[in-house]
Amino acid sequence: MSSNIIKEYVSYSQKSIKKYMQVILEQYFDQDVYDDLINAYINTRYYNMYEKVSDRFEVNIVHYLKKSIEEKKDDSKYKNKARWMFGLFKYILYFDGVRECSSVRPLIKEIDTFRKETLNLDNLDFESKFYNLLKDDLIAKKEFIDSFNDKNFNVDYVKVNKKQIFDCHLQHTLKFSKIYSEYAIEKIFNSKDIKEQRLYVLYPLVTVKVLLDIIKGNFQKQYLVDYVIDLKNKPKKKKKLLNIIDNDITKEKISLKINCQDYLNNKEEIYELTRNGFQIALELDETINLDEELLELLNIFTYVIIKDEKLYSKLSNHYKTLYIPK
Repeated sequence: MSSNIIKEYVSYSQKSIKKYMQVILEQYFDQDVYDDLINAYINTRYYNMYEKVSDRFEVNIVHYLKKSIEEKKDDSKYKNKARWMFGLFKYILYFDGVRECSSVRPLIKEIDTFRKETLNLDNLDFESKFYNLLKDDLIAKKEFIDSFNDKNFNVDYVKVNKKQIFDCHLQHTLKFSKIYSEYAIEKIFNSKDIKEQRLYVLYPLVTVKVLLDIIKGNFQKQYLVDYVIDLKNKPKKKKKLLNIIDNDITKEKISLKINCQDYLNNKEEIYELTRNGFQIALELDETINLDEELLELLNIFTYVIIKDEKLYSKLSNHYKTLYIPK
């Protein structure tokens, strides 16, 4: 479970959309027009890169699709192809899960009519073949997401005191012999070595949650996950773990929790993570000496997690503070 889940999913969706366009348009497919449209689509649909023009997700996508071909729609070389390909993206919104419909068959019939009446393309098997193409892709996407489920583990998403932010805790449903007490089991589960291994389960599960949020057009939710600073001494394991979330989408939604003592002892390691685009949530407790230098440094972190109520009341109006009691 070390693949870059979101990158793979987005890449598959992008390849699928190109395949649909090529099958529908045949010789009328234009790579230049497609490139403009697909870049605008992916950047809006998955990366949420542009300023919102509407509270409706699909309206934002259509707006930037239209904007992407403003020059080509007035160019005689591209005019018709730009118009046709832009028009077909209204169906892509259904095929890629932006809009819902009870059945795609009426949409495929409309596409077949467009092919016949506008492009003079007539294939008696088009509707059934295109339906099977869509069905295969839908099954493949579902199987890909389901492949990261683990019957032995699940994640408890605990709301913190700020809206749309969740602290992620890996839970297990493993069965142990009755000779082991609950205390002994939890002690082992939370031991240093096991904690490191747990991250390889936690990160894919949380990443899939981020992906499902984005598929639904929800870009607001943020997640806090544990991190083990000792991975700096295990570069291969560290690279394998971080690769799971090393994507612009995921890195924007997931913050790595680092306790303050680990930060103070490993500043360059933390700075390297931030330089590589990973967000850090620094955990403070009442044992930390908050001198002026440290208070100033708190500004560099995405979140400051405070576990002590008195300390939180002191700093709650500063930085991006979250209160998560012990």
